[in-house]
Amino acid sequence: MPTWQQQSLIEAPVSRVWALLADPASYPAWAGDAISVTGRPTKIEKGATFEQTSPGPFGSQQTTTFEVEELEDLHEIKLRCQMSGYYSHWRLTEAQGQTFADVEIGVEPIGVHGQVARVMMTKKQLRQVTEESLDGLRRATVGSGHPGAQAAT
Repeated sequence: MPTWQQQSLIEAPVSRVWALLADPASYPAWAGDAISVTGRPTKIEKGATFEQTSPGPFGSQQTTTFEVEELEDLHEIKLRCQMSGYYSHWRLTEAQGQTFADVEIGVEPIGVHGQVARVMMTKKQLRQVTEESLDGLRRATVGSGHPGAQAAT
């Protein structure tokens, strides 16, 4: 099961970062693996689903259903693709007015699509998606009047 986990400091309050994580409509603006989102829930809650179009193999695009598997307001959200088992798990902690983010992105294969995703998704690709998403959150919070952030080392 390929996974990538990374921690980072985002120089924005948890509420600002959470507002983006809890709004699938915002994902194409910052998430490294989202081209578009449709079928958005009016309220993000455990069990809610939405459709996300993401880059697929060989330059293609694929639209799949994601479900909110875990949710603790302002602290944790885990989203999973119902076709492949690809997931992103975000845990946020307040850090003196900033946000410490612990992110894990990986694949726990479901069916044939999951087996293909497991083979196709390398640690390098998962790392890239994670870093693009963290950088995207930083840019999105800067656009909201918050200073930029650098990854924690």
